[in-house]
Amino acid sequence: MKKFVSLFVMATFLFNVTCALAAGVVVNENEKNPDAQYEIGMKFMEGREVGKNYVQAYNWFKKAALQGHAQAQYELAGLCASGAGNVHQSDKEAFKWYEKAAAQGVGEAKYYLGEMYENARATEKNIEKALKYYEESASYGFVEAQYYMGELYYNGNIVKKNYEKAYKWYLKAAEQGDKRAQFCLAEMYKKGEGTQKNEEKALQYYKESANQGYAKAENELGSYYYDRGNYKAALKWYDEAANQGNADAEYALGLIYYKGETGKINLAASLEYFRRSMVNGNNDAIFMLGEMYYNGYEVEKDYTEAMDYYVEYERLTHSSDAQYMIGKMYYEGEGVKKDVATAKKWLKAAAEQGNEDAVAKLEEMEQKNLNKTTDVAFKIEPVTTNKTEIKKEEHTNLLNENINNQSNAIEQDIDTVKSNVKEEENKGKEKVNETKEAIKSEKAKAKEEAKAQADKLKAEKAEQERIAKEEKAKAQAEAKAAEAKAKEEAKAQADKLKAEKAEQEKIAKEEKARAQAEAKAAEAKAKEEAKAQADKLKAEKAEQERIAKEEKARAQAEAKAAEAKAKEEAKAQADKLKAEKAEQERIAKEEKARAQAEAKAAEAKAKEEAKAQADKLKAEKAEQERLAKEEKAKAKAEAKAAEAKAKEEAKALQEEKKKVNNQKKSEIDIPADKLKAEKAEQERIAKEEKAKAQAEAKAAEAKAKEEAKAQADKLKAEKAEQERIAKEEKAKAQAEAKA
Repeated sequence: MKKFVSLFVMATFLFNVTCALAAGVVVNENEKNPDAQYEIGMKFMEGREVGKNYVQAYNWFKKAALQGHAQAQYELAGLCASGAGNVHQSDKEAFKWYEKAAAQGVGEAKYYLGEMYENARATEKNIEKALKYYEESASYGFVEAQYYMGELYYNGNIVKKNYEKAYKWYLKAAEQGDKRAQFCLAEMYKKGEGTQKNEEKALQYYKESANQGYAKAENELGSYYYDRGNYKAALKWYDEAANQGNADAEYALGLIYYKGETGKINLAASLEYFRRSMVNGNNDAIFMLGEMYYNGYEVEKDYTEAMDYYVEYERLTHSSDAQYMIGKMYYEGEGVKKDVATAKKWLKAAAEQGNEDAVAKLEEMEQKNLNKTTDVAFKIEPVTTNKTEIKKEEHTNLLNENINNQSNAIEQDIDTVKSNVKEEENKGKEKVNETKEAIKSEKAKAKEEAKAQADKLKAEKAEQERIAKEEKAKAQAEAKAAEAKAKEEAKAQADKLKAEKAEQEKIAKEEKARAQAEAKAAEAKAKEEAKAQADKLKAEKAEQERIAKEEKARAQAEAKAAEAKAKEEAKAQADKLKAEKAEQERIAKEEKARAQAEAKAAEAKAKEEAKAQADKLKAEKAEQERLAKEEKAKAKAEAKAAEAKAKEEAKALQEEKKKVNNQKKSEIDIPADKLKAEKAEQERIAKEEKAKAQAEAKAAEAKAKEEAKAQADKLKAEKAEQERIAKEEKAKAQAEAKA
């Protein structure tokens, strides 16, 4: 019964788990946290932990976006713009949410907002705003915007062409690892556009781009190594690019195998690569396919097919090589009816472009034409007389008649030639018209083929979308079927378990009834046997009671002994633990005492060092003050000396004056005004000298004070630093002591 209940509980649990898994993820509809809502949206969009579901992602992003979550607004805009899954595509909604996200500084949103302004999606076209948002997004660091800014300035789209600015933005995108920008930078270094030409830098960026699998860069590396004769490296990079459908790389491989530059000509490989290259848009491959069909290389020689390729190549490129081959084939009548006039037209067109083969062919044709028309000779049949002498007059008449007949024949030949020439001209005109009609037909055919191809692609796209929808519907149906199946299996399991339970209950009842019957029979038999055994049992019981009492007494004795032993062991263990604890406490006290002693010693040492340092600083300060005083005294002494000197000089001047005044006779009569002026000058000079000396003394004294103050400030700072270090050491020692 218990086993049955356990199975039922397990089945119910498995059913609940299955339903939870089928539901995908359990979420709280009342969740109000925008970050959590955004995270749930990302899980549904990326298929993390749950199946991809763009509608669910849209719903959760919208909940967060309405609460102002910037990143959710950006993701919501992206779903509206793309219409991924079953999300309703709406440029208007996309624009609204991109604008909100951009207003909150989401750089990626600004880029896509710029796109909508540039292409007039859900808003009026506004190039100024588009550029503003592009630049803001690029400055924010969004690599797609940086690359696009480079493209705009390089190609001159919606802005003036500016290689320097293009280089700047390509460089920023390349530094973030954008393979397209790396390729564009390589091209600019190669051509010297927007920067100095630098082949090493160009090669570096080609390699960086190619190593990320960018086909254009792989093709350029192939060309780089091909030009230097390294065909092994060239083949490697051409192969990498060709595997991605790069038409130029496929054409290059076709030429390499066509020329046998790998060491062996491989026309089969060449044909395959030319075909692939033509399909992927390389026009030169069309001409080479014409060559393959013209010469019968790896295909059956087919001049008509070759002519078609040459005509198409000429239509697309106006190539002189194609014009020459068309003219040659008309002249030789290869794949078309021989038509000299049409041949001349095509050969002249090729010759005008400098095609030497066409020039040579025209000269050859001209020479043949001259040989046919310029060698006209008169042939006069000899006159026979059948051995009869003819008179001179008769012979002359016969000769004149013969000449007239021959002249008439020549005139008839000339008329015939003129008629033939006119007929050829008419045929040429007809052929030109036919060629024009053929070209028109080819163009119409090409348009029809292009339309058919476009219709085919649309049909394929529609078919793919239909298949995708069917696959989605199928997946949804399978999910529902799986869910229904899980429910059915769980229900079936539950029904099975119920049936088993009912069966087990039935069996249990039957077993119970059988057991009861057997019990009654056994009871009657037992009563009989019990009566017979009663005396025996009583005796055995008495014996067992006796043995039990003995066993009980022995067990009690053993229990008491064991208890006493356990108590002794417990006591011994407790004593041992107490001893260990006392020992640990003793060791801890000793460690604490040692740490405290070390801390005190460190503190005392720090104090001594600080005191010694302070004494040293005081001594230095005293020495500084002494020096300052000496300097001051020296300055004062110098000032006094200068003052005394000035006084002596003044005194000397006074004596000189007296001497002059006392002089009774003088060879030169010195005017009194001049003497006064000289005296005043002497006094002025003395005053200036005195003032100068005093100023120098004051300056020396001020300098000494400043130096003394600076020294004192320095000593104070050093002392403060010493005290700080001492405090830190003390605190460290105390912390170590506590630890």
